[in-house]
Amino acid sequence: MTIPEQPVNFENYQRKDFSSDSDVRWCPGCGDYSILAQMQRVMPAICKELQIPRENIAFISGIGCSSRFPYYMNTYGFHTIHGRAPTIATGLSLSRPELQVWVITGDGDGLSIGANHLIHALRRNINIKILLFNNRIYGLTKGQYSPTSELGKKTKSSPMGSMETPINPLNMAIVSEATFVARAIATDSRQLQDILLRVAKHKGAAFIEILQNCNVFNDCAFDGYADKSVRAERTVSRSFSVRTGTRPSV
Repeated sequence: MTIPEQPVNFENYQRKDFSSDSDVRWCPGCGDYSILAQMQRVMPAICKELQIPRENIAFISGIGCSSRFPYYMNTYGFHTIHGRAPTIATGLSLSRPELQVWVITGDGDGLSIGANHLIHALRRNINIKILLFNNRIYGLTKGQYSPTSELGKKTKSSPMGSMETPINPLNMAIVSEATFVARAIATDSRQLQDILLRVAKHKGAAFIEILQNCNVFNDCAFDGYADKSVRAERTVSRSFSVRTGTRPSV
């Protein structure tokens, strides 16, 4: 005898339903705390609007501070290997199209060893949502310069200053023809929640760069325009168009 599945009551979902019982192990003051909080807060609305049960959501990460993220979400998740999260997520999305698949990566994980995988996932328009936490530094390995560190950045691995022009993550996503591209600030909770909800509704390759402060190895990296005291004057908040239907999803 087949036992019918119990219908999901999406109205009952709350933030606590998406918070795991794992101890959060980031440095005190890390911007990742805010990103995690906004994701947990917006998940009930995502599930309700899209009628997605919690068990059909998966978070895939690579290596780095940001990549602890799946442990802290009470959903399915996979902590993979350095730079390969888009590859694992591609296979999962193609084999299980009913799932909503999120990729969590950082500027080092996603734009250094993982840059090739990231570009091809975007150009193929795979139905995955990529969140790139950008703090312009390697935090987990204690403060080496990263692909987004500014020119001349002095770190343990560049004592005379970085000689490389930094990668602009948004430019990379746009030229790779991602069909949804956005930037957010980790501490701007309202804006970040709005963007996460929009990207959840998108079908195709979506890319969000989230500016996130590393208060231990690269403090105040974005304070010139991300700090609350100057944010309203020095940033432009505007609606953005989502390029849907321009290319088929793989």
